Amino acid sequence: MTLAKNCLLSGISALTIAAVTGAPAFAADVVYDVPTPPAVEYPAQGTEAWVSLEGRFNMFASNSFDLTGFTYYSNVPLDPSPDSGWGGSVEIGVKPAGMNYDFVGRFTYLDSDGDDVYEYGPPAYIFAEAEADQTLMLADFEVGRELGVGTRLHAGLRFAHYDSDLEAYYYYAGEYAALVADSTFTGIGPRIGIDHRMGLTDTLSLDLSAAAAAIYGKREGDLAGYSSINGSRFDSVSESVWVLNGEASAGLTYTAGNASITGGYRVDYFSDIASDFRTGDSANYLSHGPFLKATFKLGG
Repeated sequence: MTLAKNCLLSGISALTIAAVTGAPAFAADVVYDVPTPPAVEYPAQGTEAWVSLEGRFNMFASNSFDLTGFTYYSNVPLDPSPDSGWGGSVEIGVKPAGMNYDFVGRFTYLDSDGDDVYEYGPPAYIFAEAEADQTLMLADFEVGRELGVGTRLHAGLRFAHYDSDLEAYYYYAGEYAALVADSTFTGIGPRIGIDHRMGLTDTLSLDLSAAAAAIYGKREGDLAGYSSINGSRFDSVSESVWVLNGEASAGLTYTAGNASITGGYRVDYFSDIASDFRTGDSANYLSHGPFLKATFKLGG
């Protein structure tokens, strides 16, 4: 019996040693030999790019084309100030992979024209006619950064070129007068702004934007007039000025996949960028109206 007992204990001991030796190691046994876990890898975010096309309808508020009484002896109402105009912009943006900043280039063109005719008689026949045209071209370069809460801040440069011209004629009982004038401004300066997108649904959002710029450049203007009573008149101006620019917009954006469309309202203001053709003084430019913009996202 003793021999059988000893053989049984010896077998159990041998099996125990074999089991411990061949079994996986416990954590306590390899506390100084824990392999480093593989690093967690996230997919790299690629370069993002987008293109936006915008169309605009503008309404204007300006008296710089009002020529009422321009012959100095008549209060004939004559105001060819543009009531409306069309325009648009093209925007290209890119956000390089691995960067927190995006880079945007934008070109905007706005055009408007107006005319006015006044006729009265008989017995005395009065005829007055005037035509006006104005264009505004803007080129922007900006660097922006998303703050992660739907808000984007940006800063950059704005180039602006404004051009307007006017022709007017007046006739009354053998007396006549004519006026030809033009005004330009060209300048560049810093611009800053903020954009904010507020999600309303999975596909609809409210977009708000505001920006301001200080543009330094030269305003020039020439005016040549002739009156059969008052003779000739020539005025010319050339001066370096700061033009303050402010803009704001609000719109609803619908997004589907990599494309979105935004409809909203925009306001643009430029101080002292134009010329008052009756007085020769500087004049402001203010336009406002609805816009429609389509944006196409590439990459990402």
